[in-house]
Amino acid sequence: MKLDALIKNLPGLVYRCKNDKNWTTEFISDGCFALTGYHSADFMNNRIQLGEIILKKDYELVWQKTQRAIANKTSYNLEYRIKHKNGSIKYFWEQGQAIFDNNDCVIALEGFVQDISKQKETEQKLLIKQVQKKAILETLPDIVILYDKNGYHLEVHAPNNFEIAPLYEHNIGKNIDAVFPEEVCKMIKKAFVNCEETKDIQILEYALVIDDKLRHLESRIVPTDNGNYLTVIRDVTKIKQTDKIIKENEERLRLSLEVGELGSWEWNLVTNKILRDDYQNLLFGIKSTDTKAAKSSITFQSFLENVHPEDREYLKSEISEAVKNASSYVVDYRIIHPDNSIHWLHEKGKIFKNTKGQPLRVIGVTHDITAQKIAEQKLKDDEEALRDYTEKLENKVKERTKELTTTVQKLVESNLSLEDQIQITKSAEKEVVQNKYLLDNISQNFPKGFVAVFDVDFKILLVEGEEVEELGFKGLAESNTLLDNVLDVPYDVKKKVKTNIRKTFKGEHCSFEIAYQNRTFLVNTTPLYNSENKIEQVLLVHNNITLQKKAEFEILNTLKKEQELSELKSRFISMASHEFRTPLSAILSSAILIEKLNKPGNEEKRLNHVSKIRSNVKDLVLILNDFLSLSKLQEGKVLVQPSSFDLIDFSKSVINEIEGIKKNGQIISLIHQQPKIDIYLDSKLLKHILFNLVSNAIKYSEENKAITFKIQTTNQNVVIEITDQGIGIPKEDLDSMFQRFYRANNTTNIQGTGLGLNIVKQYTELMGGSITFKSELNVGSTFFIEFPLNIEK
Repeated sequence: MKLDALIKNLPGLVYRCKNDKNWTTEFISDGCFALTGYHSADFMNNRIQLGEIILKKDYELVWQKTQRAIANKTSYNLEYRIKHKNGSIKYFWEQGQAIFDNNDCVIALEGFVQDISKQKETEQKLLIKQVQKKAILETLPDIVILYDKNGYHLEVHAPNNFEIAPLYEHNIGKNIDAVFPEEVCKMIKKAFVNCEETKDIQILEYALVIDDKLRHLESRIVPTDNGNYLTVIRDVTKIKQTDKIIKENEERLRLSLEVGELGSWEWNLVTNKILRDDYQNLLFGIKSTDTKAAKSSITFQSFLENVHPEDREYLKSEISEAVKNASSYVVDYRIIHPDNSIHWLHEKGKIFKNTKGQPLRVIGVTHDITAQKIAEQKLKDDEEALRDYTEKLENKVKERTKELTTTVQKLVESNLSLEDQIQITKSAEKEVVQNKYLLDNISQNFPKGFVAVFDVDFKILLVEGEEVEELGFKGLAESNTLLDNVLDVPYDVKKKVKTNIRKTFKGEHCSFEIAYQNRTFLVNTTPLYNSENKIEQVLLVHNNITLQKKAEFEILNTLKKEQELSELKSRFISMASHEFRTPLSAILSSAILIEKLNKPGNEEKRLNHVSKIRSNVKDLVLILNDFLSLSKLQEGKVLVQPSSFDLIDFSKSVINEIEGIKKNGQIISLIHQQPKIDIYLDSKLLKHILFNLVSNAIKYSEENKAITFKIQTTNQNVVIEITDQGIGIPKEDLDSMFQRFYRANNTTNIQGTGLGLNIVKQYTELMGGSITFKSELNVGSTFFIEFPLNIEK
């Protein structure tokens, strides 16, 4: 019994067979099924034999080795392949021997067989890796050396005809102390220690004299699992020589730029330091005695602090563009000295790159052009003053000419006596004084606004009223200010006023509104005629209607809100009457049927109706929850309570929870590339959002349709896409889907409140996210939700 138990628990099979071509089975253990797929009865009843399942390519070799061992009366060890019953190929290892009778005739063969397929597979993979490793080492352009922890050369792999290879290949087995100078040995040993401590790659640069030539070498030292160090050595001599030539060229350029009264400087883009000379310091208002040496350095940020605020962005933009394109630049900008004086500088700079094509430094010159800029500005001011003087002189000539013409006309036409003329003149003067007094009183005390008079050139001849001083218009008439020169008045307001003044000069009476300094004015214009019945001036009466406009705005808003409220009320009544009536009718009819099905044998039907009641009650609870959520949102009682959690696991739990409401054949596929995405959001609000969108996808899709739940991340955000193959949304409904109680035209026969998407949008925005969608009728819809990724607020 013990022997039987031992044979059954062996990880292989035990056999006894005849020494014929098929090795006919006389006994075989039950382990044969696991190894071959055939039961022991199959072998014992001759339905299959060991010789029949051995591959033909291996059979002859197995037969020869077996017969050779029998002839030598020794045991045999075999490795061969068999064809499993399922068609797969297995590797077997077999050990056995022949049993002889007293006449040395073979009675039978006995042995043990074990499956070594996994071992063979591992050996094959190891062989492939060794071949790949050898191929990689042969194609590397660098020397690869394996050192032990004491610094002995164990292996060297080098490309053919590599000039520095003999230095290493001839020293296999030697310690680095016998090969390299002492200072290089110290560097390498120190790197070994750092590798051991940090488990990270160490990079060294050193120089060696090889074949009477100075060679610059770069070594990358990598720790291995068995305590050795793999080192990749590259000859960087040409790179060093190139860098040296570049630096020499830059130095020659810098020295050439220092000739004359130009401030030369050098800006290292790696350290962000600007190296300046004495003249450059003087340009910034720093005396040479203020610095400890002829050269001083500052950061680019410190330099920008001295640049005039209006020129900083311009200067940064020009330099950034030059660095990006590795080109030269020329700029003029202002600098502020410590004494707050402003100076103009003219600057030229050139960008230099390293051997990898990356911007490395900027070299340039700067000189002071303040005197030139002052001269240019003075010339502009003189030209402007000359234009103003010319314009005033022309206006003066016009006025004098006009006055002279009027005077001559009066003298020619005058047939009255001198006394009558004097009397008329006095009467006219008195009337003018009275009219002027009356006009001054009216204009100066004009309530809630002001009046203004313009001539044809838009010059202000009069501006009076209660609000003139508050608006900053006091004194504009005395200085004959043009409308275009009135400060702080927006361009669009000036343009509108000028347009209406032109119309008034053509005889129209205009009325329009303007907004200025948080006030609204109703402006009425009137043409003013001279004695020749020609329009000479235009009167503008400005009435302050700010309060009136505000009242109108509030009335319109109130009316709009009342209309929206009325519409919402109608929608709510229509929706509630339908959505509550349907489940309540189903509950009532099920309850009546349960009452009638009270006899034995109707248990299954009663349970069916009870299930319908529960389902409809659940639908009513969901509707009431939507109303409750909407109420809390309107009252501002919904507070975001964020916490950190894994979005992938969270989404899986939501999908599992919603499995029960899927239609027949519907599949929800969760797609994500990252195994874990940590976010910081309110899990309750997010669950409501996802549950609503997925349940909508189920509700508005037919049976056997796929629903995709996709999660992906961008730089700082996570995006969730939920796509269905449902009925879609009509184009005319796309802009209204997030409104309360709004439902698309094609959902009349599908249950819903029209609140879900409105609540989802508000919950999403409460957590700092956004929601959008795209849809095509009878094709499907996709909703996109985007939230900040892992940002704790």
